[in-house]
Amino acid sequence: MTKPSYKEIITEAVVNQLPTGFEVLKEDALKTWWFTGQSSDVLRLSETGDVNFRIAQIEFYQYDFTPKTEDSYYRYMSDLGKKIRCPYFLGVNKVEGKKSKPYIRLYDSKIAMMISLYGNLDSYLKSVRIRK
Repeated sequence: MTKPSYKEIITEAVVNQLPTGFEVLKEDALKTWWFTGQSSDVLRLSETGDVNFRIAQIEFYQYDFTPKTEDSYYRYMSDLGKKIRCPYFLGVNKVEGKKSKPYIRLYDSKIAMMISLYGNLDSYLKSVRIRK
């Protein structure tokens, strides 16, 4: 028997927290809740996953951010996936007549606290070393 992945453990815990009437199969959740599918180690949530996390009343912390253009968009997204080791959702607040504001919603108080201490997401990302 293989050891379940971190993503499988998180998914099962959240599925178990869903209120009555919102029953979801763990296998379906693994396929639809994660932006990168079930095989990847990246913990980025899809919109469906984010909605289900909020239905399950999982605590989250939300920060506005602007991706730095020093690197390519794909490198930035790759960095997020490697350095944010908790479930997270990237979204955009759309305000009529104003510029849209991207945000990140984190489902981990420790990482949220570290981002607050560093002042913003980019400063935190620069401080984190990728362990191999």
